Amino acid sequence: MKQEILTKAINRINSKKFKNQNDFEQKMASLYADADFINLHAKYKRIIIENAKNEVLGENVDKELEKSLENRIFELKKKHCVENVELTHSCPLCKDEGYVNGDMCKCLKREISEILLTGSGFEKLENFECSIKTSGKLEPVYNLMQQWCKSDFKKSLIFLSGGTGVGKTHLMQCMANELIERGMVVKVVTSFQLNQDFKDFSKCYDDDILNKYLECEVLFIDDLGTEPVYKNVTINYLYLIINERRMKKRPTVITSNLLMSDLYDHYDERIYSRIADRRTSINILLEGEDKRLK
Repeated sequence: MKQEILTKAINRINSKKFKNQNDFEQKMASLYADADFINLHAKYKRIIIENAKNEVLGENVDKELEKSLENRIFELKKKHCVENVELTHSCPLCKDEGYVNGDMCKCLKREISEILLTGSGFEKLENFECSIKTSGKLEPVYNLMQQWCKSDFKKSLIFLSGGTGVGKTHLMQCMANELIERGMVVKVVTSFQLNQDFKDFSKCYDDDILNKYLECEVLFIDDLGTEPVYKNVTINYLYLIINERRMKKRPTVITSNLLMSDLYDHYDERIYSRIADRRTSINILLEGEDKRLK
């Protein structure tokens, strides 16, 4: 992942953190300006530190004074009507730090996914629960894909094929949304844009161009087969992406107007074999009328 994307995502987390902190301080402003509170709070901090030190040394601890100061501070909070005011966090898991025990928090991954979606044409995602209710004959497929999104991805490649307008992209948007909710970094790209990046890579060999497709936790490729096939570029790099992600067991979801039987002729045996392998792939044909024409 490019450092600039991570930095941008962390800045978004920090903006929420600072806003929450500012909101809290504004609510507490009158209390913080009260001289009695300032003096009491300073005494309270001193006794807390002293008691903690004495406890370690096995010496007497003045819990009565500590409790007395707590009560007096609480009475002052009541006087200023802030006894129930607490600092809130946009993310209760990491408390707006972005990391939990050194690992990326779900909220940071969500921010990264939203940044990756910007400009992809897929900024607006769909919700499984709402979509299942109106999916009609496709309800079993929606249920299966929702289950897959919650699984351990033993079958890491999903190939959704079918004619124009049968709901492939809508289903893909539901899946992307579900995975982001699970705290995974999602990258969505059209086959045309992916192919353009392949073409650019073939000219400059900048690893960052392909790494964004190799390293994301889940990759969605929409409308495979609609892109032009560039000699010694499209098929080679498409195979590289699919095979590398398969080897590393990183989930990949592909939608296409091509049927499984068309893949061999349109690309080659290598790509066909990776997508058709039932040990690692789920292949689904969506049938029906073009919903966009209704």
